[in-house]
Amino acid sequence: MSTTPPTTAIIIANPMAGSYIQQRHQIEETLSYLRDHNWQVELKLTEQAGDAPRLTREAVERNVEAVIAVGGDGTINEIIQELAGTETALGVLPSGTINGWARETGIPLDNVGAREVLLRGRTRRIDLGRLNDRYFLLMAGVGVDAEVTRAIEHKPLKRFGVLSYLLVGTWLGLGYPSFQVIVRVGKRTIRTRAVEIIIGNTQLYGGAVKFTWRAKCDDGLLDICVVRTQNAFGRIAVSLDFLLRKPERHQWVRYEKCNMVRLHTNKPIAIQLDGEPAGYTAKRGFPPTTFTVVPGILKVIVPQKTAEDLFSQA
Repeated sequence: MSTTPPTTAIIIANPMAGSYIQQRHQIEETLSYLRDHNWQVELKLTEQAGDAPRLTREAVERNVEAVIAVGGDGTINEIIQELAGTETALGVLPSGTINGWARETGIPLDNVGAREVLLRGRTRRIDLGRLNDRYFLLMAGVGVDAEVTRAIEHKPLKRFGVLSYLLVGTWLGLGYPSFQVIVRVGKRTIRTRAVEIIIGNTQLYGGAVKFTWRAKCDDGLLDICVVRTQNAFGRIAVSLDFLLRKPERHQWVRYEKCNMVRLHTNKPIAIQLDGEPAGYTAKRGFPPTTFTVVPGILKVIVPQKTAEDLFSQA
């Protein structure tokens, strides 16, 4: 069920981020624009790690109706940890590297368009995925993409944006060793070798690829895409089929829908959540790595018209 957008909000931005420095004037214009339309809105600047969740938590305690993230999917992931299960909605002024959530829902990537969504969009409830006590909005990745995330995180290479992910992804992807995995979905047990497992709450991965192409963010389910092992040439074919969204991509994967998935791997495999490193999987002999979905736990501000296949409810 949708409701009208809020009128009280805080905007959270990192003043040291290059995107903020470049867009400072536009953000201040957005602040004035919302105030001119009778919003009570404040700009809150972070000073150190952990400030975004703290500021979000304080906004929730004050019953502020929306927290607006200036940044990309990593910033959003920080903020939703405190918004989950509350009545405070997530809004976005995209300025990250990929901006997967914005691209998924059709939020414009410029401040002028994004602020119109804040003002004239709609508020909806969506699901979140969860690993242990951490939520994810878009997807979790187990395997090569998580290794790419680890290789780039906090490195100078990251400043090259999408190009850095493409270069490192190509370099690691062709030689990344496959791993044995036991996937338990409901009463089914799947034993296979994989190079990648994507657990999606939404469809779009990295702004371009759809691994979990049937996912809906409000159906109370997660979509699981297990990319089975291939040789180097096969991996190129897989990548092209997914990038071009060809029907042939179905032959390379095992696809499941569920509300819980448990993984055991033959060795610790890297995990990422919404593009941020999130530890490693459990080996056999230890409790499984368990991903679950929490239905309807987050309120979000999205355009009046979004991709028809992203939501199960009108």
